[in-house]
Amino acid sequence: MSSVPSLEEMATTVSPAVENDYDMKICDRFGESYNASQLPNAMKGMGHLFVVDKLQLLFCYVPKVACTNWKRILMILQGSLDIKRRVTHMEVHQRADRSLRTVAHLKPAELRKVMNYTKILFVRDPFTRLLSAYRDKLEKAGRVDSDRFRSRWSAKMASRTSADRARRQKNDVTFEEFADYLANPSNTLDIGEEEHWRPINRLCKPCAIKYDFVGRFEQLERDSRYALNDLLHSNFTGGLINSTNLTNSSDNALLDKYFSGLKLETLKGLYKRYQLDFELFGYQSLQQLVAELVKPSGNDKRTQGKESKPGIRS
Repeated sequence: MSSVPSLEEMATTVSPAVENDYDMKICDRFGESYNASQLPNAMKGMGHLFVVDKLQLLFCYVPKVACTNWKRILMILQGSLDIKRRVTHMEVHQRADRSLRTVAHLKPAELRKVMNYTKILFVRDPFTRLLSAYRDKLEKAGRVDSDRFRSRWSAKMASRTSADRARRQKNDVTFEEFADYLANPSNTLDIGEEEHWRPINRLCKPCAIKYDFVGRFEQLERDSRYALNDLLHSNFTGGLINSTNLTNSSDNALLDKYFSGLKLETLKGLYKRYQLDFELFGYQSLQQLVAELVKPSGNDKRTQGKESKPGIRS
C-alpha cells in the first residue's frame, strides 16, 4: 500500500483509488434490498445520518471511523463552530448533538428533498473498528467515558466464573469476552451505547441509501480531502485533528496481539455478524481471513500474517 499523500498534494490531486460505488447486488443476497416505497420507513430513527443543508449534504457518521473529526468539520462548515475554537473530544459530541440535525424525524416532503443531496459515508475494516472500540471504551481505565462503559458492560460481557469475581469487581473485560459477546447472535446490539460496535450496515443502511461516495478510514486524509474539495467544493483548510483517543488499532502487530487468542469459532461468529460490512465495502472474505490469520498448526487461534494488511480494495 502506498503512503498517504500530503495535504498539499491532496489539494491538487484526485486519487484514482478513491471509490464512490459498491455493488447493491450484495444487498439482494443478504435480503437487505429496499424499494422506493420502503425508504421512509427504513430511514426512521436514523440518528447517525446528518443533514447539512448549507452543503446540501447527507453524512452518515460511524463511531470509531473518525466521527469526532467529521462532526467538528461539519459544524465548522455549517457555521455553528468557529474553526479557531479548541474543543475537547466530549465537547465535539455534545455540540454536535445540539447543532447537527439528522433525518430521523424528517417529514416525508423534507425527506424527498434531502435525498437529492450528496450522500457520504466513511467505513473501516470491521475487525480494526472492533479493536478500536474495545481499547477505547473497555480497556482503558481512569477516564470518565471509559469508566462509564466499563461499569455498564463488564456485567454483560465478563465471565461468570467465581475465579473471575475479583476481576469483574474491577470492571475488567478481556478482549476474548468482548469478542464472544459480539459473536453471539442472541446479543442484538440494540442498546444506544452499542453504536460503537454495531455493524455499519445497521447504522447507515447503505442498502437503502445509495451513497455517492464511500471513503475509507485506511485512507482517511486522502479521502477526506477528496470529499471536501472535489465533492463538496468547500475549500476547507482546517485539516484533520489528531485523535484524542488514539488506539493504534489498525497496526498489524497489535491486531495479532489481540486476535491470536480467539477461537476459530469466535472468529467465524464475528465474521458472520459483520459479513455484510466486509463484503459490501470490499474487505477480506472469511476464506482470506482463515488463510491469512489462522496459525498453520491447525489449532483454533487467530494470528495475523506479517505482511497482511487491512482489507482495502485496490
